Amino acid sequence: MTHAYDEVHLDDAMETLGGAVEYATLFCNINGQEFLDLFIASGVAEEYGRGNVKFISGMSGIELARYILEKCGKTSSDITEMPYIDYPPEYWIGWILAYYQWYTGKTFDSVCKKISYETLYKLYGVLHEADPRKAVDVFNTIMQKNGETNLARLRKARGLSQSRLANRADISIRSIQLYEQRKTDINKAQYNHLKSMAKVLGCVPEDLLED
Repeated sequence: MTHAYDEVHLDDAMETLGGAVEYATLFCNINGQEFLDLFIASGVAEEYGRGNVKFISGMSGIELARYILEKCGKTSSDITEMPYIDYPPEYWIGWILAYYQWYTGKTFDSVCKKISYETLYKLYGVLHEADPRKAVDVFNTIMQKNGETNLARLRKARGLSQSRLANRADISIRSIQLYEQRKTDINKAQYNHLKSMAKVLGCVPEDLLED
């Protein structure tokens, strides 16, 4: 599997994002989900996911949180050093999100749309002492269960039934059902299938692929 960036930066990325979430939620009174939303809206999440060392290695967790909050017009705490708390849930959430994003190469935006802060908080008790790869398996399952495939979303947005799309794209309805149920990986679909469906849906083939 190709990871998001060089593994040499992974520990820094996990520790920094963990510290940022901990600082924002426990010391700046920012709701956890709101902070993740700000992380994405600020554009920092995109750079973080690319392995931009300015953010993952060049800042502490506090500095990263302050940067995000300031960029989004929010007020941060005057605290410059956090008292030691033994691996709180808030820290783990940022820590494991950074690991999952690095491991899978998915964007933070796509992950946080399907895995909420509340869900992560509830998983802390069973996953925080486990190998991070266990969390990857759990998160992958959640990602697959939550949300529609891009194919289903675009098909419904165009007001098309599965049978109508199948007829117009000259593809079997069974193929479309399997793609939408994730029983057949659309990322491995024949290009002529993708091209035919994309033409009917008014998009490019790449829009049908999954993260």
